[in-house]
Amino acid sequence: NRLATDEFQEFTRTEGVAISDLHVTFEELSALPRTTLTLKLWDFGGQTEYYTTHVAFLDTRCLYVLVWDASRGRHEPEGTYGVSFWLHSIQTHAPHATVIIVGSKAGNGRVVNSLPHPISEYEKQFPDLHLVDGGLMDSKTGYRIAVVKTLVRDTALKIDGIQQTAPHSWHRLAQRCAKEAEEMEMEGKAPLVRESEVREWALEAEVAED
Repeated sequence: NRLATDEFQEFTRTEGVAISDLHVTFEELSALPRTTLTLKLWDFGGQTEYYTTHVAFLDTRCLYVLVWDASRGRHEPEGTYGVSFWLHSIQTHAPHATVIIVGSKAGNGRVVNSLPHPISEYEKQFPDLHLVDGGLMDSKTGYRIAVVKTLVRDTALKIDGIQQTAPHSWHRLAQRCAKEAEEMEMEGKAPLVRESEVREWALEAEVAED
């Protein structure tokens, strides 16, 4: 994910969910108790076999960055792989969420259409979502990556509860999940576990059952 690493990796495929950190600064916002904020980026695998698992992670308090292939121009399919398909999924499982729609593979600006349809049409179709036109970017050339990163930062700051701190037990559980996922990847396995295993890790981390 170039937004987090600022590096382009060609021919990579996300297995399950890839989680990374995006560190953003707010030097100009003195009202914040700290000047650095860490955003957790969850990159969902786009393969059809993962579609049914996405809904388990959708939450209204999240910021969504919906990335589509802008190199196709306005011929982006509106079926299973279309922008509307994903917006419908988010609106169904995370109503009132904020979604930044970004067109990828834009080269150095050769592509001019940031959306298959005007943002106003999507707003009418999905009235329960707050939609933001993030314009274009290109991970390979770096075109507008910094602009999109700034937009993500500024938009995330407006989400209710963004400054709410999580209990230490949840941090311990998150660290355990990250460690297990890293070990699975080192062994060449997909980072997928049973719900019962996660519950065991939660008890060990002293996460409250409620």
